[in-house]
Amino acid sequence: MAKQTFSVGQVLTAAQMTSLQETAMGGGAASAKTASYTLVAADAGTTISMTSTSATTITVNTGLFAAGDTVFIQNLGSGTCTITAGTATVTTSSSLALAKWEGGTLYFTSASAAIFFKADVAGASGGMTLLDTLTLSGTSVTSTTFSSAYEQLIIYMKQAYISAGSNDIVFRLNADTGSNYAYSGNRVTTTTNTGVGSSSATSIVFGVIGNKTTDIQKNYAIINLMRPKDTDAVYVQATGIGFDENAVRYSQRTSGIYDSSAAITSFTIFTPSSDTFSGGNVYIYGVK
Repeated sequence: MAKQTFSVGQVLTAAQMTSLQETAMGGGAASAKTASYTLVAADAGTTISMTSTSATTITVNTGLFAAGDTVFIQNLGSGTCTITAGTATVTTSSSLALAKWEGGTLYFTSASAAIFFKADVAGASGGMTLLDTLTLSGTSVTSTTFSSAYEQLIIYMKQAYISAGSNDIVFRLNADTGSNYAYSGNRVTTTTNTGVGSSSATSIVFGVIGNKTTDIQKNYAIINLMRPKDTDAVYVQATGIGFDENAVRYSQRTSGIYDSSAAITSFTIFTPSSDTFSGGNVYIYGVK
């Protein structure tokens, strides 16, 4: 029920009493949203329910709510829903990014400031929170869904393949094309073990990607980014497995570092020859 103003001596209807009871007990119908949404004054005292397969935002602006007002926000979709400060200030001890089935209460301390109390424990210390899901298509994919609340980022690439040929598959951080990456590792193809690496690279190679389309021959990888919120260096560990265009099995293990003066705000995956992705998904998780 939206926040209402009552006058002295006013007789409430049965519908108003029912709605007040539902609000007090945390029940009642939620206001369903399927795309990014900006809160309005009438949302005070209600539940906003996001249902989207894509990443969305709930924007909070100033001058709409009074101290003591609350809005409950829940995410029922597979896309991450992030509570975003527009002109208002929003603080939290947890995360403003809501994975599927997560939710919490936005409590206003003034007309221009709110605190978000996350109800789901998935973001507790040691827990993993799904931050973003990418579908591999075109020549590259980029995620900008990051938060300084996380000590580690785990990136899982699943069933990836390209339209033709085979090539290295690489990633960049913060869209940085400078020679700020260093990595080393080994690549095993059949029975041949080859060293890979560079002390001054413009991206980090974490495997080989081919054009094989059967599930068993598609490409998989796990990338760990440690200290992503630091403004010094980000450590990298990656493992990639799959098949190249000739159906030759390969595996690669890579360790490296990204030397930067900025915390991580974006992640991009691509191939050096701008091959076109034909399928696959990338899942990005945050670990506290």
